[in-house]
Amino acid sequence: MMDRSKLIQLVKIGQKNMIWDDDTYRAWLEKHTGKRSAKDCSDAELSLAGDLLRDMGALKRPCSEQQSIPGGSGPDRATQAQWRLALALSREVGMSGAPNDPALTTFCRRVAKVDNLRFLDKEGMRALICGLQAWKDGRKKRRGQSPTPAEQQNRENGP
Repeated sequence: MMDRSKLIQLVKIGQKNMIWDDDTYRAWLEKHTGKRSAKDCSDAELSLAGDLLRDMGALKRPCSEQQSIPGGSGPDRATQAQWRLALALSREVGMSGAPNDPALTTFCRRVAKVDNLRFLDKEGMRALICGLQAWKDGRKKRRGQSPTPAEQQNRENGP
């Protein structure tokens, strides 16, 4: 078993990799441990949080994440910036943010009309990003929040 400081560090790394703001992180931690701060959690609760983050794919090394991005490197292929944006948006709408997430694959099948993410070209990735952004905007609208002017401008200009 890891010592307490390493467990807290592990949870914080998971927070950073999931790109969670402080409120999102504390809400997630409270949901799974009953406490809003890692310092208040017992070692068993921190270990559970670490296991959950690992299962979500938040504790993988960045280099292995780079290798797991599907697709080729030809001129018509999606760029790394497009991949980063699509995976970040998928996390924001409740998916794991991993390129092998079945929910993302299903969504990609519906919006970009490809059977697997590795077949995405730049236009397919653009359709995927626009679909994820529309999903995110729809969630905000249902909650009574309108998109920020910067988000609205990005949506109009496209990725």
